[in-house]
Amino acid sequence: MAITIQQQPQLFSTAGNPIVWTFESDQTAQPNFCYIVELYVFGTLYSTHQVFPQFGILSRFNASEALKSFLSSPLIVNGSLTTDYNTAITNAWIVVSEKYGTPPAIGASATTATMKPFNAALRHPDFINWNYNDYNVDSNNPLTPGVLFLTSWPRSRKYFCGLNENIFLGFISNDTSFNVRFRLKDAAGGTIANVLTALTLNDLTVIDCSPATIIANTSITALDFAAAAYYEVIARGTGPGINNGSSETFQIYIDNECHRYPTRRLHWLNKFGVWDSFTFTLVSTESTKVASSTYERESGIWSGTNYIYPLYQGEMTTYSKRAEDTMVLNSDWIYEDVQQWLVRELYESPNVYLEASTGAFEPVNITNQGYDLKQSRKDGLIMETVEIKKTYSYNSQLN
Repeated sequence: MAITIQQQPQLFSTAGNPIVWTFESDQTAQPNFCYIVELYVFGTLYSTHQVFPQFGILSRFNASEALKSFLSSPLIVNGSLTTDYNTAITNAWIVVSEKYGTPPAIGASATTATMKPFNAALRHPDFINWNYNDYNVDSNNPLTPGVLFLTSWPRSRKYFCGLNENIFLGFISNDTSFNVRFRLKDAAGGTIANVLTALTLNDLTVIDCSPATIIANTSITALDFAAAAYYEVIARGTGPGINNGSSETFQIYIDNECHRYPTRRLHWLNKFGVWDSFTFTLVSTESTKVASSTYERESGIWSGTNYIYPLYQGEMTTYSKRAEDTMVLNSDWIYEDVQQWLVRELYESPNVYLEASTGAFEPVNITNQGYDLKQSRKDGLIMETVEIKKTYSYNSQLN
């Protein structure tokens, strides 16, 4: 009597994609045979399932639908330099038991290793090629230094952020400790300021890389940022592993340009379950759709003993108005790989915020029904127009 676990999910797995265990038993020929699968989430039994052999003596269990219901990725603007994104990640395992006989009884069982699903959902080609060590800031990870932050921004392009704007980076780590380094550089590449912050270990961490947040939480000053052309962000696992444990050096260029029009910055939940950002710098337009609720009343009114028809009385009457605001945002001229990143990430995101002012974020809905991945050889100069609808409507007082 034995249960053998044949396949397990990766340690860090995207909850929006299949999370599958496969297993087998040497007792499948017994009468009334089935597997009993118990799913544990964060140390607590969540559900119990009866599973039958599917391929010879093998069977499988997919926990994606159950696990992703536990996860959420709220926009965090709490002024902290880093945040343990514990709402967006959990841990899980299964216990597989064999059940058979007349009457059926529980036999041998096996417990899988603990894995960590997080609130991400990848397209199929990215999912089948997913390797969590590409993003694991861990001193035990042989791929360090150089593992990636959780964004698919094209690394060959400059990522911009204004001094009064917000920007976020996320990473996963299976290490026992880590730190984050911020390094300000001038246009020639000289170092203006360099700060290393040791932080508590989290499985999934979001760094608020906004200039204002860095100034408020480190020794870097506003004068340092005023003299800088860009700054670098590096996360590093500092546990007992033998490898460097360092992430990529992510460069953020400071947008000091004097823009002709008011800029509009959007933040959205990306496919890795953390936040991407982009500023639309060309002219934006705002419009409002107004809907009227009306009723028709009888003409005329009583005036003493007479029934008269005054001009002011009205027949078709409006008793309330409802207004819904929309905006059209236009990017500047952008590279084709930036446009392709922008439309695929932004238009497919379920959660988008407009940075209304510094530290103030308003939820909005993207109403574009589709997108083209533009190419400069076909489309020439490339820009992107995004249509958004405000989520708050206005209802007038009753007439």
